[in-house]
Amino acid sequence: MSHGFPGRLRKWGWRATVIAVAELTMAVSAPKTIGPIDPGLSGALLRGRRVVIDPGHGGKDSGARGLIAHEDQINLAIALDLRQWLNDAGADVKMTWDKPGQILPSQKYRVQHRVNWINRTGGQALIDIHCNSAEKRWRGPQTFYWAGKGSYYLAYDVQGELQYFTHTRRPVTRIDQYVLRYARMPAINVEVGFISNPREEKLLMNPQYQRLLSWYIFLGIDQWFLKGRWPEHLLHSPPPAHFLVRD
Repeated sequence: MSHGFPGRLRKWGWRATVIAVAELTMAVSAPKTIGPIDPGLSGALLRGRRVVIDPGHGGKDSGARGLIAHEDQINLAIALDLRQWLNDAGADVKMTWDKPGQILPSQKYRVQHRVNWINRTGGQALIDIHCNSAEKRWRGPQTFYWAGKGSYYLAYDVQGELQYFTHTRRPVTRIDQYVLRYARMPAINVEVGFISNPREEKLLMNPQYQRLLSWYIFLGIDQWFLKGRWPEHLLHSPPPAHFLVRD
C-alpha cells in the first residue's frame, strides 16, 4: 500500500509542499491532507538502491524515556514510515528489526552484533533513527555523522530537509558513535527530536507527525541518491545550488 507522496517532482529533485509547519512544531494537531503526485513516478526513483534502517535500541534497552513514551517505540514507528516511502520509490530496504516485541524484553541491545549484520547487507546507506534527550527546553531534530564525505553530504541533505520542515537551527554535527564509526557505508544518525521535551514528545508520538517527519528524512535521502544517477563520485560532492527548488 502506497503512502501517497506529499509533494511534487521537478527536474532536479523534489519540490516539497509547505504543510502547516508552524502549527505542527508548536502543538499537536492533525496536519492538512496532502494530495499524491503522479503515481507513474512511484517506484522508479531509487530503483537499484539498497538502504539499511536501524531503529535504535529495542528489547531490554528501550533507550531514552519521556513522560509517556519509550524511545525505541518512536524510533520503530518512524523507521517503518521511512521504509514505506523508500519502498514506494523503488529502493530495497533492510531493517535491523521491524516489529514490536521482535527484540525480547529480556534481550540486551548489542550494538556490535547489529553493526556486523548491517555490514553484511550490502547497503549503500545506513539511516540510524534515534530520539534525543537533554534538558526539557531543548527541541528539534539533528543529524549526525562520523567520517567521510559521503556520510557528511547524506547528513547535510537530510538535515536540510528537517530544518525546512521544523525550522530547527540545529546543524549537521560530527559525533563518535559506534554504529557510525564501524558501518562500511555512508552512515548517519537522525535524532528525530527531544523525547525529554514534553511538547516535542507529544509530537513524536503523533502518527501524522511521524509520517511527515519520515517524509522529510526520505526527501534528504532521495536528494543524495539522485546524484547517483550521475557519476558515483558526485555522491561525495556538495549538491548543486539549484538542486532543490522551493515554492
